[in-house]
Amino acid sequence: MTVKTEELVSKHFLELNDNDLSIWKYISNHKKEVSESTLIDLAKKCNYSKSSIHRFAQKISYNGFSELKYALKLELETDELEGNLIDRYVSIISNSMNEMKYRDFSKVFQLIQSSKKVFIYGTGTLQRAVAQEMRRVFLAGDEHFYVVEGVDEIGSLTDTLTTEDLVFIISLKGRSDNAYSFAQDLKVKGVPFVVITSFSENQIAHLSNENIFINLDQVPIGNGKKYSVLDPYFILVSILFLRYMEYKQERLSK
Repeated sequence: MTVKTEELVSKHFLELNDNDLSIWKYISNHKKEVSESTLIDLAKKCNYSKSSIHRFAQKISYNGFSELKYALKLELETDELEGNLIDRYVSIISNSMNEMKYRDFSKVFQLIQSSKKVFIYGTGTLQRAVAQEMRRVFLAGDEHFYVVEGVDEIGSLTDTLTTEDLVFIISLKGRSDNAYSFAQDLKVKGVPFVVITSFSENQIAHLSNENIFINLDQVPIGNGKKYSVLDPYFILVSILFLRYMEYKQERLSK
């Protein structure tokens, strides 16, 4: 666990003189301001020289003001996040569900219905897991999708695909060389394909028949680190399936 600045001041208290304590008093009362200040600005505001502030930082075990400033920034971030990580995560998931709930997937559903076979290709470990989940979920609705297990299968698959098939390409950023090459081949052969990705500006998305963009977010978890929430990919699979079931029912009732 990272030691807080207050704890370092207490630990080295006997080594600090009156000037040091005055500098610390100003810093402790203006942490956010100091975390965004330059050494020159801080020296002017607390009426002490730059060298005095630098020496104070060193006395409490930092290399200098820059490291003290960075430590304060992380402490403020951690204090803000404490006990609130789950709330932020739930908010991201809730926003994703609400945003997807009202999307129009009708063109994607038309492609599924008009195709003889549907294939799913995931460009990485997560994407392949999403592809497997999509195959599993749609199987519950008597829709048989085929998962492309890896790059080695792409070449032989491309040779057998026709304009009556459909391919889903699942990507994080749409920048995979293998996926782009695959997308180009599909485009040349006239095989319809749908891209599921988090980035709207990418090469693959510009080639596809339809795109499903996913808004991803991150949760700051302290110490300058962030946790990427990728659950929206799996949420999309469930919403896509349930909406497709509604789509089929509506068509049957007409």
